[in-house]
Amino acid sequence: MTLNVKLIEVAKIPIGVQPRSQMKLAVRSLARSRLIAAEITYGLRESEYNPTFPRWEDAYSIGVHLLDQQSEVFLDDRHYSIPTHRGQCQFLYVADVSHSDFITPRHSQEVILQRSFLSEIADDLQVPHVIDLAASRYHVVDDPILRWLALRIHPFFDAPSSIDALYADHYMWSLGIYLCARYGGLVTRRPVTGGLSAWQERLAKDVIETCLVDGIGLAELAGLCGLQTSQFSHAFKRSTGFAPYQWLTMRRVALARQLLRNRASSLVDIALACGFADQAHLTRVFSKSMGITPGGWRAAHC
Repeated sequence: MTLNVKLIEVAKIPIGVQPRSQMKLAVRSLARSRLIAAEITYGLRESEYNPTFPRWEDAYSIGVHLLDQQSEVFLDDRHYSIPTHRGQCQFLYVADVSHSDFITPRHSQEVILQRSFLSEIADDLQVPHVIDLAASRYHVVDDPILRWLALRIHPFFDAPSSIDALYADHYMWSLGIYLCARYGGLVTRRPVTGGLSAWQERLAKDVIETCLVDGIGLAELAGLCGLQTSQFSHAFKRSTGFAPYQWLTMRRVALARQLLRNRASSLVDIALACGFADQAHLTRVFSKSMGITPGGWRAAHC
């Protein structure tokens, strides 16, 4: 029996919250290349809704719960009421959801995995398609790897423009392959152990160098080298010691060091010229890489 709730639509999914309650629903989205994610809080902060939040259709929502919480989920003619604890992970096939009621305060991070992407992963690995992630369209598991993966993108909700397409693609391929193998019965072939050829490595590095500002997707980079996406990612790291997105970040920092030598250039201009979202993004990445802020580096070297 449905509780007496007020329905608020999020990405075409009705979510029930308590009427006349002082608790507010807050939704923040993160969308870049194949990455579609949301941070959902209820009763923990002032109301905040991102109007550009993408629509969910034939997809799974992979949620990591950051609080003990209680909710009720209605999938077609089935009703689920499963208490979840902090750190547990939830699988929900969103196309079957009629609505979901939030009973207690909530804080979760959801990543949307399109079923079309599951097929793309299987095609890339040249293995049979994964149809579903486990037998049930809604279930809860304890999975420390999923918790760890959630933490990898959580900081970007505070600065969504700072996430790069190459990092977003790398993240989604890692997450997708893990989920297909762990929960979808994906059987992978023996992993590719070789690196890139000399011309492939040079081409990949040259293309990354020309895309420091606009960025480039992992699949596009792989296609230029005539490789499957997963094959390219492994081969690039074997040849260079770094994932493609890490190489992109290193080259942006190297360009920033070069531009910092010109004291007439502002940090804002340098950030944009190197492909960073803003000065704060430059400072955060530069400091992590060099152990010193851009301003501090300029003072010490110029």
